Amino acid sequence: MPRRHDPIGEGRSVNPTPLPGLVSVVMLVRNRLEYTRRALASLARASGDFEIVVVDNGSDDGTAEYLAALDHPRPVTVLRHDDDRGGSERRNVGAAAARGEFLFFLDNDVLVDDLDVVEVLAAELAADPGLGAVSPLLLYPGDGAVVQCAGGASTADGRIGPIGRGRPLGAEHREHREQSWAPTAALMVRHSSFRRVGGFDTAFDPVSLCEDVDLCCRLRADGERLRYVGSVAMRHFEGTTFNHVGHDKLPIWKRHMRVIRSRWAGLFAAGPAHTAADLEWAPVVKDYADLDRPRVSVLADPDSAPADLSFFASDRVLATAEPADVRVVLVGADPVPAVRGVRVVGVADPDVRALLPVARAHGVPWALRDGTRLVETVPAEGVVVRAPDTAAVLTALRRGLHVLLDKRAVDDLAGLVEAARQAPGRCSVDLPWAHHPGLVEVAKAVAEGRPEGFSLHLDRPEGRDVVTDLGPDALDAVERALGVPVTDVRTVEATPSRVRAVAVAGGLTGTIGLGWGEPRFELSVPGAAPVTDLAAPAVSGAYADFVGALRGGPAPLTDLDAVAGLFDVVLEWRAEVAALLWFARL
Repeated sequence: MPRRHDPIGEGRSVNPTPLPGLVSVVMLVRNRLEYTRRALASLARASGDFEIVVVDNGSDDGTAEYLAALDHPRPVTVLRHDDDRGGSERRNVGAAAARGEFLFFLDNDVLVDDLDVVEVLAAELAADPGLGAVSPLLLYPGDGAVVQCAGGASTADGRIGPIGRGRPLGAEHREHREQSWAPTAALMVRHSSFRRVGGFDTAFDPVSLCEDVDLCCRLRADGERLRYVGSVAMRHFEGTTFNHVGHDKLPIWKRHMRVIRSRWAGLFAAGPAHTAADLEWAPVVKDYADLDRPRVSVLADPDSAPADLSFFASDRVLATAEPADVRVVLVGADPVPAVRGVRVVGVADPDVRALLPVARAHGVPWALRDGTRLVETVPAEGVVVRAPDTAAVLTALRRGLHVLLDKRAVDDLAGLVEAARQAPGRCSVDLPWAHHPGLVEVAKAVAEGRPEGFSLHLDRPEGRDVVTDLGPDALDAVERALGVPVTDVRTVEATPSRVRAVAVAGGLTGTIGLGWGEPRFELSVPGAAPVTDLAAPAVSGAYADFVGALRGGPAPLTDLDAVAGLFDVVLEWRAEVAALLWFARL
């Protein structure tokens, strides 16, 4: 008879007081019902005092119906979600509902092999208060004894990997020993320790890779040890966890590993350290066509292995065709518009009074005062730089990230252009009128007409500096409308709140007026287009380009290299206006 089935978490409080000796198995699922069914059936045979908390991350393959009707000998709580926000956040949700003294994070593609695995792991934690977490031996499924992970290893310079992957099971894999990390495929953590270090870092979502390494490092940094318990084993169908929308895991793994090394270099250097040879992977061929008779084999000649015989081999099969979610961090406390599938995971600003409101508004897990440190230690695909911070920009470009510069953040123009050309990352500028339909229509009229000049007037609520704030938008609009660059600007009148100038673009001469006031943006091209009122877009065209590029799209229209000439003119114009205002004060 089942002891209790608690559907959808009814009656379950958040963060209940842990019950001594109880283990809470926290299992995250998304589709792959055939694996979930087998995992839960294997737990039914396991010994020990434990409950099960299943977190369903938006399954649509019958998993929800199966869990609702589940008859299990252990208490089961099902937490149902309609979406998949990633493993870190949802494992934290599962942990918050758990009642056990120990949390046993278990993937739904892991089966019990030794029936006393839960008991043995819990006994290790109970017997040694200095332990924060323990993990069992993981074997590949099937009749053979091929190691998938005999503990997590790391070298002094921050390389990480599983010990023994693809090796025949030997006595050395059955040892108990200290380890530097362990995978969440099967990881038991002391509940109080998990709460104390803050759980999993949600910045690693939506594709949770290395979040287990980070959690283990935080436990170790808090003074606790991690132990590998090789006397008990489980079977892991490696590489079958349903992948999050649109992602290829390998580049994300590399990006996350750079973050892990930046955060925990000192911890890795302190050990326990392994040699590079301990981390070598043997190529494994996995055949899961028949889940009741899975077959795993190791290639005799590792050098002949194709590149996809790795942990990431099944990734492309499981990825969906939906647009990939992306993460950005903000350098400078200035919020960005909400765009579906874009997560702000960190904010940096030296002014705490400006930093905290923006961090709260975006609900970010990371708020720092140093922009470079933010780029180094928070996993993201893109960086939005709202305030001048050349060091943070250069760090992001060297790490292969895409940077979107606010126009006020373009200070060392020559240095930034050269860095963007040499580094693996990309850099564009937030010019919001790119792709504006009004400018597109003006450009068509100019192409079909006989333009005789141009007139532009741009007013915005008061900012910091008229030319710095409004000049790039004005020149960008002229260039997009006329299809030629602005090569010269001469100031006719300048006050702290208003600037009027004559500009040259191609063979045309026109006027530009900028100032503080009620929002107004008017552009006319005599002989081609009448006065056109341009309404500010809800989402900057350059920001939309930036998000598209993060998802694998083409280079943005406002790529820094492409608009560098425009900013050369803006910087000269700003210097001229500054000189005029200085002389006016004499």
